[in-house]
Amino acid sequence: MQRVGLVAAVRLTAAAGPVRFAVDLVTEAPRPGRVSTGGERLRLVWIGQRRIPGIEAGRWLRIEGFLSVHDDLPTVFNPRYELLAGAPHDPRS
Repeated sequence: MQRVGLVAAVRLTAAAGPVRFAVDLVTEAPRPGRVSTGGERLRLVWIGQRRIPGIEAGRWLRIEGFLSVHDDLPTVFNPRYELLAGAPHDPRS
């Protein structure tokens, strides 16, 4: 599966916990004056990483990977990604 979305949150893990970097990605940015989006929400998890330069809240990404469900959340482990400039992008591209 492929998606384009906005990094809504970065999930920090404890130093003593498993080494991973996780973010929440939403496929629609919130409209002005709104807190939530109407789009899809995905969790992206990179195993073996504590941080990935350039991936931060507010950044648009194009991702590709296998969708699974983990802790009742749609999750993509170790997705391929492309950092996108500007926003928003057409999710069909």
